[in-house]
Amino acid sequence: MLVICCFANAQITFKLQSFPEDTPEEDVFYLAGTFNIWNAFSPDHQFQLAEDGFHYLTLDRFRQDWIAFLITRGSWETVEINALGEPKLTRKLSDVNHKRDTIVLNVDKWADLHLTTPKNTVKIELEKVPKNTPPDAPIYITGNFNGWAPGDKRFQMRESKNGKWTAEIPLYWSKLEYKYSRGNWQTVEGKAYGRPRLDRIAYLDVTSPLSKITDSVTHWEDISSRSFNPYTLILILAAIQGLILILIINSYENNNRKANAYLSILIALISFALLFRVAIYDREVYHFFPRFSLLPDLVYFLYAPLFLLYVRKLLNTDSDKRSPVWWHFVPFVLQLFFYTIFFLEPLHEFIGRSLSRIYARPLYIITGGLALAYNIWYWVKIKKIISQYLEGVENTFSEDQNVVYLKNIMTLKGICLSFWILTYLTGGIGSILGFNLTQTTIVLVDLTWVVFSLTVYILGYFAIKQPEIFKIDNVDRETPKIKLNGGEIAVLTTKLQNAMEKEKLFLDSSLTLPELSEKLDSSLHEISRAINEGFQKNFRDFINQYRVQEFIKRADEEAIRKHTFLALAMEVGFNSKSSFNRSFRKITGKSPREYFRE
Repeated sequence: MLVICCFANAQITFKLQSFPEDTPEEDVFYLAGTFNIWNAFSPDHQFQLAEDGFHYLTLDRFRQDWIAFLITRGSWETVEINALGEPKLTRKLSDVNHKRDTIVLNVDKWADLHLTTPKNTVKIELEKVPKNTPPDAPIYITGNFNGWAPGDKRFQMRESKNGKWTAEIPLYWSKLEYKYSRGNWQTVEGKAYGRPRLDRIAYLDVTSPLSKITDSVTHWEDISSRSFNPYTLILILAAIQGLILILIINSYENNNRKANAYLSILIALISFALLFRVAIYDREVYHFFPRFSLLPDLVYFLYAPLFLLYVRKLLNTDSDKRSPVWWHFVPFVLQLFFYTIFFLEPLHEFIGRSLSRIYARPLYIITGGLALAYNIWYWVKIKKIISQYLEGVENTFSEDQNVVYLKNIMTLKGICLSFWILTYLTGGIGSILGFNLTQTTIVLVDLTWVVFSLTVYILGYFAIKQPEIFKIDNVDRETPKIKLNGGEIAVLTTKLQNAMEKEKLFLDSSLTLPELSEKLDSSLHEISRAINEGFQKNFRDFINQYRVQEFIKRADEEAIRKHTFLALAMEVGFNSKSSFNRSFRKITGKSPREYFRE
């Protein structure tokens, strides 16, 4: 209760300590900012002269955790400017609701007394505004020419009879940066679904005659944020499915607990990253807690090592025993350290840094570039592990193992990396050639996240369709060099031929090398060596050759011609259509239909 009372009664005092000597004595000072819709003449925000000769203004807690403001003498014509006589950037202050401090302010110069004469002016014509614009709403233009004060009445646009809005603004520099608003940053122009848009930029010749800029506003941030957003819906549904998927995977009996522990952590990471990604583009959530925007970046250096460890445990490779697990997470710990510093900085500075990634500041370029290289390296490493596993499987299992979902996930990650690379290439080309391709890079980033979210949908599909994939059998891929002489190999090849031609062991679709060696009363490695050296094939090709021969034989029999190819393939030991087609083409050089048509 004490904490609540202190928070509710929090106040902040502004002390105007100094101002220009040529300030008229009778003038009164005001604070204009986000808290009073940038009213330059608000009686509730007037400084009062105290006995100590300084001017003070004490205010109760604000609705926002950070504020932006400027000091005026009752109008925007008399607003403060910087010491060079140029427009002053708005002052910003964070954590204002938790302060009982006194903020000391100093004014360098006043606009009406010392503002530098602009080098030129430019006419702005706004041809179109959104249809849902409130009919009585004023429209302002704000930018570097007025310190980015969005409610500056000097630059309120006038509506003409032809329905267009016009204003004339001064040019102090050749680079003009600006935006349109309805008087505050909450009502600034944006993109669809309430997402922020980039600052408008125009490069003008300040020595040329009066120039003209024609624009259109497509959306207002505060109004369009209420519309349906398919992008965030995809991410939210994927995140929810991921959390449910964790429960499903861990409910299976006899599952690979070590592998699924890594998988559960991985899915939880993806789900929360997607939810926090939504927070960046959901206007209400972002304004409630802007620091959420940092959290999706934590997936940069965490996803790849977790996926690597999951694949190793699932496929039972022993390469993870060569080095400790913790070293995979060193980059993530370093990122976490630097991001903690950003997380704790003043809110207005954090928001500026967070939004600056839209403008491709060096901090995020370097972080993203290192993360890209890091993920590419892990992608190559994981792909190599899966390929080695599949090679081992062909020497142990006669049928395909259920690792299709791993291939799909690797394909998705490859697409993500491709979009990521395109993002950097697009930004780099734009910077070199002087083109503004930022909007294209933002679209590529969004596409990357959408493809990334499909990982959860794929895992969810296979968890329901083929739950056995989460408990893959172990594969012994290492075959010791067994020394067999020619006579011993000949004996084993004869036994293998008899087992295939007379006993037709190949008809068992789940036949494995250990089972075959047991039936032939020989060691696993001796049988493997005999197949490799005696038939010049791996175990799977050896078995599938007999299956294909049996398939052709049965297909030629008139009594079985009514059967489909797939039905026959299942009868001779194949466990899937893809496995059958692949093996048939590998052995005969043709597809089944081509073979029998000829």
